[in-house]
Amino acid sequence: MILMLLGLLPSFAQQNMKSPKLYINITVDQLRTDFLYEFSGLYGEDGFKRLLGGGKVYPNAYYAFENIDRASAVATLATGTSPYVNGIVGERWLDRSSLRIVNCVEDHKYQGVYTNAPMSPVRLKAITVTDEMKRATRGNAIVCSIAPDEDVAVLAGGHAADEVLWKNNITGYWCSSSYYGLYPSWAADKNKEVHGRSSKWEPLLEVEKYNNFGEETPDAFSYSFNGLKNIREYKTTACVNDEINEMAKAYLESSLAGQDDIADCLSLTYYAGNYNGQSMEERPIEIQDMYVRLDRNIADLLNYVDRRIGLENVVVSIASTGYVIENSEDGAKYRLPSGTIYMDRIEGLLNVYLGAQFGKGDYVEGVYGPQLYLNRKAIERMKLDKLDVVSHTVEFLKSVEGVEDVFTIYRLGGMLSPEMQYVKNGYNPSSSGDVWLRLMPGWKIATDVASESNMTYRTPVMFPIIIYGCGVKPEVIENMTPANILAAEMARILHIRRPNDNSLRVF
Repeated sequence: MILMLLGLLPSFAQQNMKSPKLYINITVDQLRTDFLYEFSGLYGEDGFKRLLGGGKVYPNAYYAFENIDRASAVATLATGTSPYVNGIVGERWLDRSSLRIVNCVEDHKYQGVYTNAPMSPVRLKAITVTDEMKRATRGNAIVCSIAPDEDVAVLAGGHAADEVLWKNNITGYWCSSSYYGLYPSWAADKNKEVHGRSSKWEPLLEVEKYNNFGEETPDAFSYSFNGLKNIREYKTTACVNDEINEMAKAYLESSLAGQDDIADCLSLTYYAGNYNGQSMEERPIEIQDMYVRLDRNIADLLNYVDRRIGLENVVVSIASTGYVIENSEDGAKYRLPSGTIYMDRIEGLLNVYLGAQFGKGDYVEGVYGPQLYLNRKAIERMKLDKLDVVSHTVEFLKSVEGVEDVFTIYRLGGMLSPEMQYVKNGYNPSSSGDVWLRLMPGWKIATDVASESNMTYRTPVMFPIIIYGCGVKPEVIENMTPANILAAEMARILHIRRPNDNSLRVF
């Protein structure tokens, strides 16, 4: 009996382990493990070094699906499951009912606040960690999400968030949706500063120190942003991270978050990608300065939270969106295998090809990214076998230069190999196309939508997951780690149930 009781002690101790008062959930868009360590000689002691030395670190995290982007990554981190289950296959997709490209968080049942674009998490089909925090506390947990862009802000906040804020691309105001109730007064106060705001991004350190890419005499840079101009570009600079920190502090000053024994959550999103989508070859100093300044941002936030709440009462997680955007044309410059596939041309040629096989008709309803949406009603009206039409579609697409493989839902049924499961994880029946392409390395997709003309097939990069603070022992886990581990780990630390489709399997 004594031995049985002793065997229960570790479990009992874990259940009675101190719970954090505040969970700070940080997502860094395009943060990379290799750069995080490569630039470490430029960091201070209170930012990344503090987290890496005192936290539980997974340096080799990855997303187990293809065509990762900002929205699909954040939805996966929040829910602990893949787009096949959570429904968020990307920032945008083609809506079959309207043949219109829709934003993944667009919802016209609500009104925008400081924006004409109303948003909600209605398309997110799985429960998030923050939703479980709300449920476990009978709604008493306070949840706030702040991000530069609407998709990340809404998805990181989950279904039950109290306050969700993002920066309007046109006005520069911090905006929200009526889905979340009354607009917070502290955010309205911050908006009063917007029009008179002036920001300048220059190297924080002497340019000679930015030599991680081998530059002997790096060129300095200087970018200025005033008022309402170039807000989209502004969001790809270190300036936006400074503003995220300002908003986080203003929120904590005005809120009761972290002030009692019920765990609350503040979700923040920073940026660590290339300036304005340009390549590292073009902007080697900017990316180094981005990491240096982000290190200072994190140190500043942690030191503020320590003074206000005490870091012993806080748990912090950091993860990345796990991809990199580059609009570089260096492939052609150096005669590397590369090229562009124009989906509008593919759509026209495929309609001609299928017309020759089955009779004249509009067989393709629309295209978006690497996906084609077949005209199901027309195929049914012509009394054609859809599988036969899909088979001929695949045959045609495989002959297109730059296409490595072609996938359909028919290939994803039954028992799947690990590679095919990887493909299926990124698919969702309600929003994905009937047929989608995998491109050869170095190739990119272009659509006839101007704002999406630089959409590329994105190769995933290794990124870190770091968990630091209350109840966390320092540890480095070098194994390849799927991103869904974060939801499971945070549920354990917060003493709540894991989200409803999260498991420790690779999806």
